[in-house]
Amino acid sequence: APEENVCAVGGTLSPGESCRYERGGSRFTFSIKDDGFGCVGGICSGRSITLNNFSAVKNTSGQWEIVSLPGGMIPTPPTPPPSTPTEFRNLDAPTAANAAIAIAKAADARPRAGSITQSSNVNDGITIDQVSVTAQHGASQNSYSIQNRSSWSISSSDGSPRAMTDVRPPFKGDELTKRIEGGTLYVDVYSDIEEPTSRQVTVSGGPSVRLEDKIGSTFSGLTIDEFNARRGDGTLDGVPGIFSCNRAVGYCPLVFVAGGGRTDFDPIGTDWIFTPQGTTRTETSPDTDYLAGGVWLFVPDDATNADDFTFGAFGDGNDPFQQDKLMALQGTATYDGVATGVYSDKSNAGTDIGYWDADVTLNANFGGRSDLGSISGSVTEFEADGESYAGSMSLETADIGSSGSGFFDGEVSGTVDGTSYSGRWGGQFFGNGEADGKPGSVGGTLGGRSADGSENFVGVFGGYKQ
Repeated sequence: APEENVCAVGGTLSPGESCRYERGGSRFTFSIKDDGFGCVGGICSGRSITLNNFSAVKNTSGQWEIVSLPGGMIPTPPTPPPSTPTEFRNLDAPTAANAAIAIAKAADARPRAGSITQSSNVNDGITIDQVSVTAQHGASQNSYSIQNRSSWSISSSDGSPRAMTDVRPPFKGDELTKRIEGGTLYVDVYSDIEEPTSRQVTVSGGPSVRLEDKIGSTFSGLTIDEFNARRGDGTLDGVPGIFSCNRAVGYCPLVFVAGGGRTDFDPIGTDWIFTPQGTTRTETSPDTDYLAGGVWLFVPDDATNADDFTFGAFGDGNDPFQQDKLMALQGTATYDGVATGVYSDKSNAGTDIGYWDADVTLNANFGGRSDLGSISGSVTEFEADGESYAGSMSLETADIGSSGSGFFDGEVSGTVDGTSYSGRWGGQFFGNGEADGKPGSVGGTLGGRSADGSENFVGVFGGYKQ
């Protein structure tokens, strides 16, 4: 137990031991019961506990480690280092340790509807933040604009974007970093946005006109095969079209164009009609049904507690499925796609922060009428920093909601590389253009943490109807 029975950050307690700390002039006792549960302020838990600015987690050996105290935290520099890290992998040791605490909290948080957001900033276990993102396709690199309501914003124009090379297709990703009020913001953002599509469009040339109504207009040479003709190509005031003779019988007069040659004439008289030709132009349309999302970390300059750090994930898209359409849907749909995000791994050697990717499969069972149905899924084929890991995570059954494009949230459980995880997931439907009327895609966030809080992951997913 910590020396003199006073709680200290980094200290550990075993079953039957306790320590004390003070907050606001009041004394609190953190104790470990014989059954391994940790208790403080009347709250008991079997794996982690947080009360105001106090937090502790249970490790694999069965001991409880004190993570933060009122007025205390894992030490971190009061200001960022002169060279700000450009990615999660490059965080210094104290920052990585505090980021891991935030990642663990985000993994347990219930996502928020709207633009799906799951973060360590919670109220009664429900995420407070709401992060939205828009994307624009670029030939070599996409551009993004991300905003957390009025708290912060970052974009490709002010976030020093760096392309990520280890993101599973069809997604592409960028790393953004920005100094904001009170600290440094790190954002990894992904999107499947496709390049704009082009098509040729023919525009009507307009109604025919009589030349007698166009006195003073400019004619081009009319190309025909004989001196007196009834029809030929030319231009009227620069507009291409067809000249045609309006006489029931006979021909309409023409006049040679000086120096124009045997087949170049100008129409004369009032019996000629000019019909403008249609023109063809190229129309370009941006991708109107893309998914976008990512993760973020806020590192405060002058943190007094690990709770001052915020980590979260966000999932968004530019074509949310229309809620009223869900009422009429019945049957099933399968959605396959990918998931990606950030993990933390704490060991005696320190805390590693890195990237992970996986495949995701979701199965929606649309109920119709008042029962909108349910959705569940699995996450498999995990890779972390380029290495493959066996195992799978279950996205447990969640009810399709009556608002927010069918917003749903549920629990996560499973085992990867021998470690068991539990957490939360949530999402919504996107894509209104499918022939069968069902959503074309689904996206959201997910997270998991190990029982002792030493290994955690949080990320974003997107799947497409098969």
